[in-house]
Amino acid sequence: MKSIPLFSLSLLVGLLVSCSQSEETAVKELNDSVMTLHDELMPKTEQIIQLKTSLDSMSKGPDSVHVKKLIQSLDKADNEMMNWMHQYSIDSLSNMDFKAKMIYLHDQFTKLKSVETLTDSTLNAANQYKK
Repeated sequence: MKSIPLFSLSLLVGLLVSCSQSEETAVKELNDSVMTLHDELMPKTEQIIQLKTSLDSMSKGPDSVHVKKLIQSLDKADNEMMNWMHQYSIDSLSNMDFKAKMIYLHDQFTKLKSVETLTDSTLNAANQYKK
């Protein structure tokens, strides 16, 4: 009779470990998505800096108002990325339960996608102007 409860306990422990591993895997995959997007955006910040330098030399010409608006847009995209990096806290995940981790990481991914959209559109506009 003791073997049935022992078997049930073993099964329960196995299920809990499996669920825990699934949760860890889900958190890791979502965090990896956030970090992959971050890593894709970082080289674009270098492009922003280069374009700002290039456009700055054109800011005194006949199209100076438009050029200054492009520079402001580039600054905004760069600042949004910096703001995201300053507020992102991977360390805080260790203090959260599974649901809170998933919500936090999803929110971070959404914020970064917004930064990506702003960065891409701004870079595109600045590059189009330079052509």
